[in-house]
Amino acid sequence: MNSLLIAMLVALLAFIINRQLVIKLGNQTILYLIPLVEEVLKSGGFYLLGGNLILIHLGFGIIEGLFDYLDSTLAAILAIVSHLLFGYLTLFIFEQTGQLLLAIVIVGIVHSYWNYKIGGIVEWS
Repeated sequence: MNSLLIAMLVALLAFIINRQLVIKLGNQTILYLIPLVEEVLKSGGFYLLGGNLILIHLGFGIIEGLFDYLDSTLAAILAIVSHLLFGYLTLFIFEQTGQLLLAIVIVGIVHSYWNYKIGGIVEWS
């Protein structure tokens, strides 16, 4: 399946799931749960549907960046760059270990830390 199509599909799923998580559990899910959900969706989409792992992560970042652009140009750029870097880190760990699940968990933790550091400038309610 086409990587851009997979990125669009997993971005739609992430939007739906993330919105429900924030509604039900609050903004703290942005730090602790949503990063793992997104990494599972992006890399899981690659695993289940094929495509190019890096392009799926980049496509996801671009889609997220389009939404973030409504609030901030910097946020949009950071979304694109960070998801691309998460994709490269996932690929690196996967190639080194042969374990995609391990790569997803590690990158989920890195993504969570990223959200914590970036979100530190935002007051969580």
